[in-house]
Amino acid sequence: MKLVIDANIAFSLLKKDSKTRRLANKYSLELFSHPFILEELEEHSKELCPNLNLPLDKFERIREILHGLVDLKQKVSPQLLHMARTLISDIDDTEYLALALKTKSSIWSNDSHFKEQNIVKVFSTEELAEFLESSMD
Repeated sequence: MKLVIDANIAFSLLKKDSKTRRLANKYSLELFSHPFILEELEEHSKELCPNLNLPLDKFERIREILHGLVDLKQKVSPQLLHMARTLISDIDDTEYLALALKTKSSIWSNDSHFKEQNIVKVFSTEELAEFLESSMD
Protein backbone atom coordinates (compact mmCIF):
# COMPACT_ATOMS: atom_id res chain seq x y z
CA MET A 1 0.00 0.00 0.00
CA LYS A 2 1.37 3.41 -0.99
CA LEU A 3 1.04 6.21 1.55
CA VAL A 4 2.28 9.77 1.78
CA ILE A 5 3.13 10.71 5.37
CA ASP A 6 3.34 14.14 6.96
CA ALA A 7 5.76 15.33 9.63
CA ASN A 8 3.67 14.17 12.59
CA ILE A 9 3.55 10.61 11.26
CA ALA A 10 7.29 10.79 10.54
CA PHE A 11 7.94 11.89 14.14
CA SER A 12 5.98 8.88 15.40
CA LEU A 13 7.63 6.58 12.88
CA LEU A 14 11.01 7.44 14.35
CA LYS A 15 9.95 6.20 17.80
CA LYS A 16 10.76 2.50 18.06
CA ASP A 17 7.87 1.65 20.38
CA SER A 18 5.14 3.68 18.65
CA LYS A 19 1.96 2.28 17.10
CA THR A 20 2.99 4.05 13.90
CA ARG A 21 6.28 2.19 13.75
CA ARG A 22 4.58 -1.13 14.53
CA LEU A 23 2.09 -0.60 11.68
CA ALA A 24 4.86 0.27 9.23
CA ASN A 25 6.86 -2.81 10.25
CA LYS A 26 3.93 -5.24 10.29
CA TYR A 27 2.40 -4.36 6.91
CA SER A 28 3.92 -3.87 3.51
CA LEU A 29 3.69 -0.09 3.37
CA GLU A 30 5.42 1.95 0.70
CA LEU A 31 5.94 5.32 2.39
CA PHE A 32 6.60 8.61 0.62
CA SER A 33 7.10 12.13 1.85
CA HIS A 34 8.12 15.43 0.36
CA PRO A 35 11.79 16.39 0.97
CA PHE A 36 10.35 19.45 2.75
CA ILE A 37 9.76 17.11 5.71
CA LEU A 38 13.48 17.27 6.56
CA GLU A 39 13.17 21.03 7.14
CA GLU A 40 10.20 20.42 9.43
CA LEU A 41 12.16 17.81 11.37
CA GLU A 42 15.08 20.17 11.76
CA GLU A 43 12.79 22.98 12.99
CA HIS A 44 11.61 20.66 15.76
CA SER A 45 14.93 18.96 16.48
CA LYS A 46 15.13 20.40 20.02
CA GLU A 47 11.88 18.59 20.87
CA LEU A 48 12.48 15.53 18.72
CA CYS A 49 15.98 14.54 19.83
CA PRO A 50 15.15 14.18 23.55
CA ASN A 51 12.03 12.14 22.66
CA LEU A 52 14.26 9.76 20.71
CA ASN A 53 16.99 9.73 23.39
CA LEU A 54 19.37 11.24 20.85
CA PRO A 55 21.79 14.10 21.54
CA LEU A 56 21.05 17.23 19.49
CA ASP A 57 24.46 16.99 17.80
CA LYS A 58 23.40 13.58 16.39
CA PHE A 59 20.40 15.00 14.49
CA GLU A 60 21.90 13.76 11.22
CA ARG A 61 21.13 10.23 12.44
CA ILE A 62 17.41 11.10 12.31
CA ARG A 63 17.77 12.02 8.65
CA GLU A 64 19.49 8.71 7.92
CA ILE A 65 16.81 6.69 9.72
CA LEU A 66 14.03 8.52 7.90
CA HIS A 67 15.72 8.02 4.53
CA GLY A 68 15.75 4.30 5.27
CA LEU A 69 12.03 4.21 6.04
CA VAL A 70 10.56 6.72 3.58
CA ASP A 71 11.10 7.64 -0.09
CA LEU A 72 12.03 11.33 -0.01
CA LYS A 73 13.16 11.63 -3.63
CA GLN A 74 9.85 12.50 -5.29
CA LYS A 75 9.37 16.03 -6.63
CA VAL A 76 6.05 17.62 -7.50
CA SER A 77 5.22 19.99 -10.33
CA PRO A 78 4.10 23.58 -9.77
CA GLN A 79 0.76 22.60 -11.33
CA LEU A 80 0.14 19.90 -8.71
CA LEU A 81 1.18 22.27 -5.92
CA HIS A 82 -1.28 24.85 -7.21
CA MET A 83 -4.05 22.27 -7.39
CA ALA A 84 -3.30 21.06 -3.86
CA ARG A 85 -3.42 24.66 -2.54
CA THR A 86 -6.98 24.96 -3.81
CA LEU A 87 -8.09 21.76 -2.06
CA ILE A 88 -7.04 22.24 1.59
CA SER A 89 -6.87 25.17 3.97
CA ASP A 90 -3.45 24.46 5.52
CA ILE A 91 -0.95 25.78 2.98
CA ASP A 92 1.94 24.18 4.88
CA ASP A 93 0.71 20.73 3.92
CA THR A 94 0.06 21.26 0.22
CA GLU A 95 3.33 19.50 -0.66
CA TYR A 96 2.06 16.29 0.92
CA LEU A 97 -1.26 16.45 -0.90
CA ALA A 98 0.47 17.26 -4.21
CA LEU A 99 2.79 14.28 -3.69
CA ALA A 100 -0.18 12.00 -3.00
CA LEU A 101 -1.75 13.20 -6.25
CA LYS A 102 1.49 12.53 -8.15
CA THR A 103 2.14 9.07 -6.71
CA LYS A 104 -1.53 8.06 -6.67
CA SER A 105 -1.17 7.32 -2.97
CA SER A 106 -3.36 7.76 0.06
CA ILE A 107 -2.31 10.10 2.86
CA TRP A 108 -1.48 8.92 6.39
CA SER A 109 -1.99 11.84 8.72
CA ASN A 110 -3.77 12.66 11.95
CA ASP A 111 -4.42 16.22 10.74
CA SER A 112 -8.10 16.62 9.91
CA HIS A 113 -7.65 19.35 7.28
CA PHE A 114 -6.53 16.73 4.75
CA LYS A 115 -10.12 15.47 4.82
CA GLU A 116 -11.37 18.83 3.48
CA GLN A 117 -10.83 17.38 0.01
CA ASN A 118 -12.28 14.19 -1.45
CA ILE A 119 -9.80 13.34 -4.21
CA VAL A 120 -7.19 11.54 -2.11
CA LYS A 121 -8.09 8.97 0.56
CA VAL A 122 -6.84 10.02 4.00
CA PHE A 123 -6.22 7.69 6.93
CA SER A 124 -5.58 8.61 10.54
CA THR A 125 -3.38 6.11 12.39
CA GLU A 126 -6.46 4.48 13.95
CA GLU A 127 -8.29 4.29 10.59
CA LEU A 128 -5.23 2.84 8.89
CA ALA A 129 -4.81 0.19 11.59
CA GLU A 130 -8.47 -0.82 11.23
CA PHE A 131 -8.22 -0.88 7.43
CA LEU A 132 -5.06 -2.96 7.40
CA GLU A 133 -6.35 -5.41 9.99
CA SER A 134 -9.65 -5.88 8.12
CA SER A 135 -7.73 -6.38 4.85
CA MET A 136 -5.90 -9.32 6.41
CA ASP A 137 -9.14 -11.19 7.18
